[in-house]
Amino acid sequence: MTSIFTACGDGDGNSFTDPRDGRKYKTVKIGDQVWMTDELKYNGKGSFTWKEALEACPSGWHLPSKSELETIDGAVIFGDTWSSTEKEDLSLKAYVRYHKVVDEDFKTATNSVLCVQGKGEKQPQLQKVNGHKAIRIGKQIWMAKNIDIETPNSVCYLEDEEECSKGRFYPITEARTICPEGWRLPNKKDASALINKLSKFCEGAARSDCPIVRKFWKHSMGYYEDNGQFKNGTGSMIIGYWLLAGGDYIKNHVDLTVESLYSWMKKAKFNVRCIADTEDKEE
Repeated sequence: MTSIFTACGDGDGNSFTDPRDGRKYKTVKIGDQVWMTDELKYNGKGSFTWKEALEACPSGWHLPSKSELETIDGAVIFGDTWSSTEKEDLSLKAYVRYHKVVDEDFKTATNSVLCVQGKGEKQPQLQKVNGHKAIRIGKQIWMAKNIDIETPNSVCYLEDEEECSKGRFYPITEARTICPEGWRLPNKKDASALINKLSKFCEGAARSDCPIVRKFWKHSMGYYEDNGQFKNGTGSMIIGYWLLAGGDYIKNHVDLTVESLYSWMKKAKFNVRCIADTEDKEE
């Protein structure tokens, strides 16, 4: 459906002057909203990353949401234009209007900005859940970092206290009780659902080489054998392991796999990443 729009502005009826630098922009009224039809140029830039775009519009204007971009006539909006709506999975992408199509792009890409007058709707952001930074992946909510809670048998990377912020390593007996209230140790079904979801982002590439997986597995580095030796893989390959509730683990090597602990690994220590204890959990 074509939107009905009319010219609207600040003095000449169809423009707005940005008080920050005196630059004038043409505007148009679409329904009950006023849009810029000129791409924003501010602070020496004509295109912005998503993070920059969120802060680019002048006071009294906002970056349009995905739903706002979807309701306007494609003939009015030109170029590749950011929305304020991020794609919730892994929080690496946000939605962009490519002429008549609303699609998604990585937040590190640069696109133009068209601002809408008024206060925009609040967009969901990566946030803390039950006191911990979290990432939603499909219906699952995972901690964004490895657990770093000191226990009698936990150890930090290379036994260096300065490395504790990357997450401690726990034996399975402590891993089963370490997740704080509102969280739990994931099980094999949780892990399989995670891997299947991540696979959709990494089609055509080994999952361990996929940028999204590398971001999610940041600071997951090997494990400690029960003799106190740190094992991180072979050569330059660092392998990440997360313990699961049933005595299994997710392994990030050439690919993502769920494997059972060998008998000689059951006294070893591993990183732990908890999953939110929601109604969507699978037993």
